[in-house]
Amino acid sequence: MVRQQREERRKAFERQQRQWLITRIAFGILGLLVVAGVAYGLFRWNEDQQNNVRPEGVRDFAYAGSDHTASLAETVAYEESPPVGGRHAAAPYWQNCGYYDAPIQNESAVHSLEHGAVWLTYRPDLPQDQIDVLREKAEQTYVLVSPYGDQEAPVVASSWNHQLELDGSDDERLDQFIRTFRQGPDTPEPGAACQNGVGTPV
Repeated sequence: MVRQQREERRKAFERQQRQWLITRIAFGILGLLVVAGVAYGLFRWNEDQQNNVRPEGVRDFAYAGSDHTASLAETVAYEESPPVGGRHAAAPYWQNCGYYDAPIQNESAVHSLEHGAVWLTYRPDLPQDQIDVLREKAEQTYVLVSPYGDQEAPVVASSWNHQLELDGSDDERLDQFIRTFRQGPDTPEPGAACQNGVGTPV
C-alpha cells in the first residue's frame, strides 16, 4: 500500500514536472515570437523612414491640375525645362509610361505627371551605362524615361510640382525621389492610367 502511494506520488511529480517543462517551453517560444515581431516592426519602421526621405535639392512649384489643351497639336510654352506641371494634353493623350530612346511630347508627359508618374529625363550625351540604369528604373510602374536635349543637368527627375537635377543616374537621391514622389501626395489624379495613352516604349 505504501509502495503504491509512493509510486503514485512519483508519477504525479513527474507529470507535474513535464507540464512545467512544457509550460516553460511554450512561454519561451511565445517570448521569442514577441521579440521577433518587435524587431521586425522596428526594421520595417526604419525602412519606411528611409524610403520616405525627401532628397536634398528638390525644387517645388505650385501648378494646379486639370488644365488641358484643346488638341494634341497645341503646344505649351513651359517655364521649366523639362516641365513639372501646368497646361497639358487632354485625355486620352497622356504618355504611356516606360522607356523611350527619343524625345517625347511635353504636353503628353505632363499629363502623365498629373496621374502620378515620375519623369526621368537625360541629356542625349549621357554615357550609355547610365542610360541603361535609367531604363531599368522605367520597369517600375508610373516611371517615364526619355532623352531631353534642352536641360542643363545630365539627369533630371520630375513629378507634378517637384523637380531634382542630378549629375548622373548613380546619385542615390534618384531612388529617393522616385519613392517619395511617384504617386506622391501632390498628385492631382492619383491612380489614373499611365498606359493606354500615346507612345510606344522600347
